[in-house]
Amino acid sequence: MAALALITLALAALTGCSSTPSTPAPEARFSATPTTGSVPLGVQFIDRSVGHADTWQWDFDSDGTVDSTIQNPWHTYKDVGNYTVSLTVSGRDGSDTEVKIAFIEVMPHPGLANFIAEPTYGNGATTVQFTDMSTGNVTGWAWDFESDGIVDSTEQNPTHTYTEKRRYSVTLTVTTAETTDTVTKRDYINLSGCPT
Repeated sequence: MAALALITLALAALTGCSSTPSTPAPEARFSATPTTGSVPLGVQFIDRSVGHADTWQWDFDSDGTVDSTIQNPWHTYKDVGNYTVSLTVSGRDGSDTEVKIAFIEVMPHPGLANFIAEPTYGNGATTVQFTDMSTGNVTGWAWDFESDGIVDSTEQNPTHTYTEKRRYSVTLTVTTAETTDTVTKRDYINLSGCPT
């Protein structure tokens, strides 16, 4: 038996064969939601690479600086502009980079009411932190976390726990001494488990 094992090893060395399974080299791919909106714009990036990857390097504004090494990071854009985004994935069999030019479009906000939330992507029951980003001397907040016409909170920066696997639209109405303003973000909270 020992002789047979030695012969097998010798044949493997001569033919260049190895019993160690190979893994496919990674190919960088990603998506994000949303890709357009008003400042400040919170974006959930989703790694959709194929092959075997161990590390992720994200550059959210094409300045050559690694902004995140998390597989599925969140980033908030605070300035108006078009942003090129790149993802480099690496594994033991190589690395690859995908660059999406002018992928994120951040526009000026047209009104008073605005907000961001984190996280905006998940799979099932998730607690979300909402942050008021409205401008002006706001004195009142009315949050509708499911955009069903029911005010769910009047706090400035509330949290809300969603329990169903689906997409949710969110509405915020703010009040000042002079006026009220409302913003609705359609399908903003994606807890369906399906990237967009």
